[in-house]
Amino acid sequence: MKVTLLWKMAGRLVHLGRLLKNGIKTKMFGVGDFGKEDLKYKRWVKETALTAADIEVMKKEIESFAFKPKISLIMPVYNIPRQWLVRAIESVFEQVYENWELCIADDASSKPHIRKVLSRYQTNDMRVKVKFLEENQGISGASNQALSLSAGQYAAFLDHDDELSKDSLFEVVKLLNQYPEAEIIYTDEDKLTLSSQRLRPVYKSDWDPELFLTYNYLCHLVVCRMELVDKVGGFRKGFEGSQDYDLLLRLTELTEKIFHIPKILYHWRMVPGSAAVRVDAKSKSFERAKRALRDAMERRGIRAAVSDGETIGTFCVKEESK
Repeated sequence: MKVTLLWKMAGRLVHLGRLLKNGIKTKMFGVGDFGKEDLKYKRWVKETALTAADIEVMKKEIESFAFKPKISLIMPVYNIPRQWLVRAIESVFEQVYENWELCIADDASSKPHIRKVLSRYQTNDMRVKVKFLEENQGISGASNQALSLSAGQYAAFLDHDDELSKDSLFEVVKLLNQYPEAEIIYTDEDKLTLSSQRLRPVYKSDWDPELFLTYNYLCHLVVCRMELVDKVGGFRKGFEGSQDYDLLLRLTELTEKIFHIPKILYHWRMVPGSAAVRVDAKSKSFERAKRALRDAMERRGIRAAVSDGETIGTFCVKEESK
């Protein structure tokens, strides 16, 4: 597949504010606006879509991989409409790379279709593991319950209404064969409308620890070595809405082996009320993100003030004089 220069450059995240002592501030770039840019992107998506021939080439390449780890897809579920849940799961079954397991924790959903859908998939394929929680534990607790089902060497995180591209896990494992030392891997992403139209591509920076202190630009897709996730104890309760950011802040303190795959391999569903539609959809998560940042500064032995950044959903971390 070819990535055109237009979209490679138009989506690049811009680094602003380099030094911690001067305060780290940034604006979010890399997200296309509605309108002409979306139409251009839709044409690009159509022109670069995977073909049957592309998939056959990938399958042959997989045969040559010396390292074929099991990837555990971690998916907490709660009262999501049937069609989005089915599409999320089907996107896993559509993976070209097949050594995966799907670990699902249903967080005591009240909608009856949830148990029916999950039970059917669990019965039909041993790679699907499901735990039905008796009491609601929130997304952090449910994610940890899903992690408890896993037996893979790497954890990949999938929201219950999003989709993976067919080559997502193939590209991850391809990188692992090239760089077996990788402990955290992240990819580019775009948004998915309710009618499954792709738009708003986000092309990300390579790993930049200072930029990461301004907002969670890793977002989706993120894949982590399971040993590392176990070492930090998984997700922490009390950070719901920013639980991924908190986890990644802790993980990135333990490793510098962080790799970026500059390809769009994850599609974030624009469900009403989701942060995929409006960055300010869940304002409580911003406060929890700032608390996660303050905790990170404390762990690192840095006296710093954490405040809102210049753009909603971003943060400023400024070292305080001793």
